[in-house]
Amino acid sequence: MTNATIKVGMIAEKTGPLSFMGIADANVAKLVADDINAAGGLLGRKVELIVEDGATIDSVAVAKATKLIEHDRVDVLFGGIYSSTRQAIKGPVKKNGKLYIYPEQYEGQEADPLVFCTGPVPAQQLEPLIPWLMRETGARKFYLPSADYIWPHVMNKKVRELVTANSGQIVGEEYHPLDHMDYRETVRNIKASGADCVFNTIVPPGLTPFFEELYNSGFQKRGGQLIC
Repeated sequence: MTNATIKVGMIAEKTGPLSFMGIADANVAKLVADDINAAGGLLGRKVELIVEDGATIDSVAVAKATKLIEHDRVDVLFGGIYSSTRQAIKGPVKKNGKLYIYPEQYEGQEADPLVFCTGPVPAQQLEPLIPWLMRETGARKFYLPSADYIWPHVMNKKVRELVTANSGQIVGEEYHPLDHMDYRETVRNIKASGADCVFNTIVPPGLTPFFEELYNSGFQKRGGQLIC
């Protein structure tokens, strides 16, 4: 391998509510970098992986992205899980003209010459799923409990379009801050609405308490469908 390395920066959520995902992402990135280097590198150049903890806080991710770009001089940047984190990281990326690759499922609607999003968008995820679910289970009444940021809003818009087109209805739609933890009222609303399907876009840390409340309500034991 030649002496010149390819520096790859990564924002991984190694702490905070998404650490269970971020730690796995960091481990996989290290595994891939080690495999590439063991096979002779990329175009004969060693890959140097530099991982920073985004802490599941957008402002922290911006600071770490700035450090990776301006201090470590990385050639390319990966990472971020929430769409809001991607939008935040774009600031230092565009300021410095660096390439940024975002590998998560997301809401689409992104077009930037420096930003490459490789995950599935709502049409790819939902157009096959919703009609199939309604046909196979008979679900007609959908409730949409959601975190309040761009991804859930766009996903729910697509769900509403598909459910309506297939003779169903949206009987409830709620948005809560990402750190909201008390979902007792939401589950009561789901029960009162007569929903037979919950399409969930609540994210950690609120995801576990929501699931616990929904499970304890007997929603699924009564035949309710849960989509995540």
